[in-house]
Amino acid sequence: MPDNSSAVTAILVAVLIVLLVILIGGGLFVLFMSYTDKLFKRIFRRPKPLPQVDRSPKKIDRSTIIGRGKNWFYTFHNEWLGVRVTSFDGCKLSGYYRPSSDSTCRNMVILVHGYDESPAEMAAYARLMMRKVQCHCLITHMRGHGMSGGKNFTWGLMESVDLDAWYEFTKRRLGNNCRIYLVARGAGATACLLAAQQKEFDRCVCGIIADSPMSSLNAFLRNNLPNSTKMPPEWLIGSIRKSAQRQFGFDLNRCDAATHASSIKIPVLIFQGGEDEVTTPSDTREIYDNLRCRKRMVIVNNAKHMECYEKSQAMYEREVQKFIESCIVRLVKIGRL
Repeated sequence: MPDNSSAVTAILVAVLIVLLVILIGGGLFVLFMSYTDKLFKRIFRRPKPLPQVDRSPKKIDRSTIIGRGKNWFYTFHNEWLGVRVTSFDGCKLSGYYRPSSDSTCRNMVILVHGYDESPAEMAAYARLMMRKVQCHCLITHMRGHGMSGGKNFTWGLMESVDLDAWYEFTKRRLGNNCRIYLVARGAGATACLLAAQQKEFDRCVCGIIADSPMSSLNAFLRNNLPNSTKMPPEWLIGSIRKSAQRQFGFDLNRCDAATHASSIKIPVLIFQGGEDEVTTPSDTREIYDNLRCRKRMVIVNNAKHMECYEKSQAMYEREVQKFIESCIVRLVKIGRL
């Protein structure tokens, strides 16, 4: 009898241990899923409601190039026309359009800001391009930003297709023989590079200036996941990837500007900060190495993320000038000018 009692006790202890392990494992799994769900929302969801009016900030730091560009933008805000288009999925997109003083001009510069930025961040780049080439300017509000619609931001995937609506906007105003230059930074630069990889990429686009582009969303997440977590990045990225597949219907691996960069046919100029920890030089170098078009990559050693223009203004402007000239030479050779 004592032997049977001991056996029963041992079985009960084993069952309790198994149940405890299951409870602890289940609790950890619930905590993990809750944490990754919060990360997913932080990465993709945009706050609502979005502002209905783009108002000038009360204070603008005019000591920086970007700040002076913002001040110029809001000072001459009435020279920018508010425009709207509808994207492929019905999302309403907003933008600011500044016509050239030359009504016969057929050059359009489309400027795309980075994540969690406003169109005014691109005003300094608009001024730069207006000095280098006679052009119309269009600064877009990316989906989920500014006055554009959209509850989510997909780090270049849907945003790359949104650009098609702006190409059509341009051709309605300037004609089918227009010439489009894309100037973008951060996630906006990634969207432009992803767009250029598509087989049906619009032939009116003549060149891309990409400042601090993200090579891939997976690389970006590995570099920027919270330092507080001790979990392997692959676990978190795997869970976020499944959530994106379930909610958006796409694989995070598609948001990769490096793997298929060889598909880009038009000239590309890349600026990269040497001290950039958000989109690292090695990741951006992967994009550059895979390009098979006319290309140039400029690294500004003392610049952090999207600081290249700020840290080396004269060099930045020279590089843009040379790039525009090389694009024009190419257009002449292929009979577009």
